Formats: sequence, C-alpha cells, structure tokens
Amino acid sequence: MPLDGTWPDLELVEPSPPPPLSFINFRDWDSESVPEQDWVVRDRLPRRQTALFSGEGAIGKSMTLLYLCSACALGRDWLGTVPEMGPALFIDAEDEEQVIHRRLAAIAKHYQVRFKDLYNNQLRLMSLAGQDAVLAVASRGGKIMPTPLYAQLAQAIGDLKPVVIGMAASANFFAGNEINRSEVQQFIGLLTKLAISANGTVVLLSHPSLTGMSSGSGLSGNTAWHASVRARFYMRSVKKGEDDDEEESDLREIVFKKSNYGPLADTTVLEWRDGMFLPKRRASTMDQAADDAKVDAVFMSLLRRFNSEGRLVGHKKGPSYAPAQFATAPEAKGLSNRLFERAMERLFQAGTIYAAQYGRPSRRSFHIAIR
Repeated sequence: MPLDGTWPDLELVEPSPPPPLSFINFRDWDSESVPEQDWVVRDRLPRRQTALFSGEGAIGKSMTLLYLCSACALGRDWLGTVPEMGPALFIDAEDEEQVIHRRLAAIAKHYQVRFKDLYNNQLRLMSLAGQDAVLAVASRGGKIMPTPLYAQLAQAIGDLKPVVIGMAASANFFAGNEINRSEVQQFIGLLTKLAISANGTVVLLSHPSLTGMSSGSGLSGNTAWHASVRARFYMRSVKKGEDDDEEESDLREIVFKKSNYGPLADTTVLEWRDGMFLPKRRASTMDQAADDAKVDAVFMSLLRRFNSEGRLVGHKKGPSYAPAQFATAPEAKGLSNRLFERAMERLFQAGTIYAAQYGRPSRRSFHIAIR
C-alpha cells in the first residue's frame, strides 16, 4: 500500500470476447453432389485420418508398413490392392538405418526397381532409434502437449504432403498414459492433424497386451485406441489347425477390425517369400486356373478396346471403374463385376497392367494401362 494509504486508479482491461462459433453452411447442398469417400487404400485406409496397425513383436508389422509406403510411392500393388500414388514417409523409432536398408532391399527386389527409383518417387525414410522420439507428453492437468519434435515433423509433412505416414511405434511416440481415455484421444487427435495437413493417412504401429493377444482384439490399454481411429487392422500368426496351438512360422494373417467409412476388408493371409510377407498364392485346381485365365483374357481384350476408343478406365470405384464398365460390355458374356475385380488384382500383381497418370499435374488422375 502507498505511504498515504491510497491506491492509484487502475485501468481495468476487459477481456476480449471469444470469436463466434462456426456453423456449417449447408444451404447449397441441394445443388451439390454428395462427396465420395476418399481413400488411400480402398476400404482400408481413409484419407485425412489415423489408422492403427497392431501386432505382437517380430510379427512383420514394420516390414509390411514399409511395403505400403513403397507401394504408394511407386503406385504399385499392396496386399492385393493398389493404393493411391504419391509421396510417402516412414518413421522408425525402433530400428536403425541398417535394418531399414535390408527390408527396403527386399521390397525393391519384389518391385524390380532401384533404391534411386523409390527415392525419386518421393519415398522418405527416418530412423529415430536410440533417440528421444516422443511427440506428445501429458501435463499435470492431463492435457496432451506436442513436443518440439512434433513441430518439426509437422513442418516436414506440410512440405512433403505424403499420402501415407507410417510410424513405428506408439510406445516410442506417446509419453502419456495409454489407459487414460482422454490422453489417448488427444494423442490420436494430434496425429490426425498431421494426416489432414498432408491430405493423407497416418498409420501407427502398436503392440497388443497379453489380454489383447489372447482375446484376438489386438489392443493394449483402453478402448479409446479402437474408438479414436477410423481404421484398424491386426497382424497375427496362423495356427496349423483349429486344435493345434503350434503356429506356422512362415504364415501371417491381417485381420481388418474397423473401417468407419466403408465395409470391412477381407482377412488377408500372407506367406514369407523373397524376404517379405506377401499375399499367399492360391492353391487353385487346373479348372480354376483355366477359368481365371479366361477372365484375365477377356479383361485384357476389353482394356485394349476401351483404350483404343479413348474410353479410359481406372482402378478406383467411380463412373470409370474398369470392372463395372467391362461387366456391361457384350464381350463379357455374363462375367460379373466381382470376377473382373479379381482379374484386375491378378493382372496388377503380375505387372501386366499398371496405373498410368494423365491430366494436369495439379490434379492427377490415373487410368489402367498395359505394360
């Protein structure tokens, strides 16, 4: 208090009012077409969202995720489907550069490309093994705060705009409490912010608890891990038989547990082949093989005719979706849309066809071309 016992007049500053809430203006939606769901991998990985890819240690998750990133960069097949083509980023906080080198060598051999081809197609790799890789920490009040590394990563992602951001693994990046629902949701929110910035998908690897493995859920912590993401899949070993606890050492299966914006994809069985896990080759009979070959031949014949007529068809569902277009052609002779879809997947995997780019660079489109 001043010596004369009085306080000087203080000017009170009124706090500025918060900005008004923003409501969606849907007044003109009657005259606009309903937007289609945008995918990085059809019915598996939606754009601008975070997906959780779980599995026990040494099961093959990191290799499979690096395989996905490479497929996006090259515009090639991944687990029987063709992802969106574009830049890709793989961040490994568990393994060093030499391990990534060996894994990528197997992938490059599978695609018959060079490391230089992958790099020129904007595949980017980062190893944080042995370093502080934490992207988010919890404050005393339970608020999840991004770290300086998160800010650096956000800047890099904003520049690269990767269609897929692979991150191995959650325990390295998240320093919060995995059983605290609010903290988990906030952390996934930070990752989704990265996905939105890139207009791509974040795929986060995680390890299940003992309960998650025994129940088959593939989860650890609380159900917020399942609820917060918009897609989730689980990689596990395949047992030799229903009554046999022994597992096949060279077989895996990926079980798709959640897809908010589309149907659940079928479980995919993988086998160890040429240094990586690839879709298991079907043991088909001679008759089945002959039937497949006939559908493949009709698909190729129709593709040649459509291309010669300037009627470009694509591998993504929409007005120009190749299987749907071919199923209505006179040459189809009753062959269904689904049979043509399977033929398209076989031909992509065989390298007979590929997704070729056309149109303006600012708005890339793809059509199916013959290699």
